[in-house]
Amino acid sequence: MFTPDLLIAAAGVGSRMKIGYPKQYMPLLDGFKLLEITVMRLAGMKLFRSINVVVAPNDPYIGECRLPEGVRVLAVGGRTRAESVFNGLKAMALSRNDWVFVHDAARPCVKRVDIERMIRALESTDCSGAILASPVTDTLKTVDEHGLVTSTVDRRLCRRAQTPQGFRAGELLTALAPVLETATDEAGAMEAAGARVLVVESSACNIKVTHPDDALLAAFFLKNLASF
Repeated sequence: MFTPDLLIAAAGVGSRMKIGYPKQYMPLLDGFKLLEITVMRLAGMKLFRSINVVVAPNDPYIGECRLPEGVRVLAVGGRTRAESVFNGLKAMALSRNDWVFVHDAARPCVKRVDIERMIRALESTDCSGAILASPVTDTLKTVDEHGLVTSTVDRRLCRRAQTPQGFRAGELLTALAPVLETATDEAGAMEAAGARVLVVESSACNIKVTHPDDALLAAFFLKNLASF
């Protein structure tokens, strides 16, 4: 398998968690913060050439984090997720054809086997990149501005996009540049640029910690995953 570089996006404020500080610094399990667990688990997988954490400029919390040796902290976060990733990629100074995987700091439960499957898929496809995603099991509805149902979506054609999302560094920089204010993930930027993006099925435990209940579920999953 090839060895990609890793960018972990950790510059957000996590306002929906309602804890008064960025959620990536909340205690999650056994005295470890959310960001610490995410970085330690990914570093322990030994799948990446480099691990880079993008935080906000003048972040007052990152200095208190216990991160593995060799992890680079890039204080270049922007106003949006896309801008933070864009700035982080520029700071990493990768070659245009280098593979870079982008991962959310708030997804601490991603499994090594899923990332390995993603790397192997990229080695055997001519797609521009790949993302982890899981099938949708709930019935999906579209609604109008009054909350009234307007249609039912065929969930067989839907997937819940997750991270990591992997692309060539140069192509991703080019795709992100015009959508820094609007893109919600890297795949969306690549899609807008006309790229073919492959979906690799992910474990259901690869949840994003967004609300307080998510933290409880993530801690449960982590207790049942291999130690970090």
